[in-house]
This record gives sequence, C-alpha cells and structure tokens, in this order.
Amino acid sequence: MSELIQSLFAHMAWADATILKAVAAHDGACADDQLRKWLHHIVVVQQFFLSLSEQRPFDMERFKQAPGSLDDMDLRFQEAHADGAAYTARLDEAELARTIEFPVAAYKDFHPSVRDALMQVVMHSEHHRAQVAMRLRALGGAPPVTDYIAWVRDVKGL
Repeated sequence: MSELIQSLFAHMAWADATILKAVAAHDGACADDQLRKWLHHIVVVQQFFLSLSEQRPFDMERFKQAPGSLDDMDLRFQEAHADGAAYTARLDEAELARTIEFPVAAYKDFHPSVRDALMQVVMHSEHHRAQVAMRLRALGGAPPVTDYIAWVRDVKGL
C-alpha cells in the first residue's frame, strides 16, 4: 500500500505542476479570483492533512491568505510536494494504520487512519484540479491532461 500512496503523491505533484504551468501560460488566468481560490484551497488542504499525518502543528495563519503571485503559489505547492514525497517515502503498514486526531470541533470523535487521510489528500486535489481546469477553459485557456494513466505512460514510464 505504501508504494501506491507514493505513486499517487508523485502523480499529484506532477499534475499540480502541470496545471500551474497551464494557468501561467494563459494571460489573465492568474488574476482570476475563483481559479486562485481553488489553487490555494488545494495546497492548504495538502499541507493540513500532511501536518495531521506527521503529527506536527499546522500554521493556519500562514495559509489564510492566498499567495500574491503564481510564483508564490507554485512555491507553496513545491513545499507541499516535497513534504509529501519525504513522508510517503518512509511509510510502512503500521504508520498507514495509525489513526489521527482531527483538530476540528465537528470531527472531534472522528479518527481516520493515516491511509485514509492520505487518500483524501490525493482525491481532494484531483477534484479541485478538475475545477481549475474547467475554469481555465472558461477563461479561454487550454487545460492540460493530468490523468493518472497519462502520468504512468509519459512520466513514470511503466
């Protein structure tokens, strides 16, 4: 299971970088509030769940505001991806089975496994990346293919 999680996180990093490049390539897309909101939300959730999984504090103040530029947004994604790659590289079955505490009052009695939390990161990111792609198309841009199977064929090289 840890190999699958590593693969999903590697795909997520590639897909996020690919969509960010497409946004940067379309004039005006970076200035679109909805598109920036979704990108910011993706990276905040990635960092939030990684901090929960790694049992380290999450600095909500740092993430309240979206970065001012796409370059700054890209740096946040790079940080999340580096954290994710480092964490998933050292996963084992015991760590995947460990439960986490949610620091959200509505979820005080909910204790998902690290495995489920990490799957949430990947699936949540995919969902909102699709919204970014749709918004980019609505703005006249060309959303890239970010499918997992395309990553397997073109990047992972299986």
